[in-house]
Amino acid sequence: MTILQWKGFWLLPDVVNSVISIENQFNPIPSDILLVSFPKTGTTWLKALTATILGHSSYPKSHSRTDPLQTQNPHELIPFLELETFGENPPRDINQFPSPRVFSTHFPYSALPESIKNSGCPKSRWKRLFDDFCKGTVPRGPFVDHVLEYWLQREKENVLFVTYEELTEDPTVHVRRIDEFLRCSLSGDEVEQVVWKCSYARLSKLGVNNGEEERVNFSGMKLSSFFRSGVVGDGKKLLSPEMVERIETLAKQKWEGSGLELKMHLRR
Repeated sequence: MTILQWKGFWLLPDVVNSVISIENQFNPIPSDILLVSFPKTGTTWLKALTATILGHSSYPKSHSRTDPLQTQNPHELIPFLELETFGENPPRDINQFPSPRVFSTHFPYSALPESIKNSGCPKSRWKRLFDDFCKGTVPRGPFVDHVLEYWLQREKENVLFVTYEELTEDPTVHVRRIDEFLRCSLSGDEVEQVVWKCSYARLSKLGVNNGEEERVNFSGMKLSSFFRSGVVGDGKKLLSPEMVERIETLAKQKWEGSGLELKMHLRR
């Protein structure tokens, strides 16, 4: 796999080309919503929650509504900005999206185009992979820098910082935070419905997500691959105590004084 360094982070060549296209062509509008995450940190869940919250708020309370999560994977509902709407032969036409337009990205903050920053819109192969992760030489890496950049922007009015661990610990509280940030004003019952509709227990059993329909995304990846265990601390199966200590040390060194802490919740 070839990756290139771009503004201090490592990106795939196709993604670098998309970054350039976005910088030159993307014109964000104030109502745009951008979901930002490092790969494999809860992107699928965040997409499901956002789509469902917005869906609830767009209908009158008495209006019957269908649940798009029953027939579409969260990644089909919200596209990746750099992978599906820009670059060479993008599969989705950005001009066809209704307002509010919702996109996701794995871009680090410093790699975001200025138009977005200023818009106001919301031992084996595994051992080698682990070493690359710690060195930061993985797509969108280094992880510790990626997270820190957005943490430092958290006080801005148009930024909401939430972690997978927080969502897992108390989904109702943090779905309410997302709802308030999106200014959707859901009722208490609607918040509980969103929590249930987007729960791992429900989504992982739907045919569109569990492999029964054998659906793939734009890159050919099986949509079922986005649903793994859905729990915090599952890394104990792969990470030794020495590996955990190495990651914690990296985070502590990089995040010292920022107020950001890495909590390694490992199931025993």
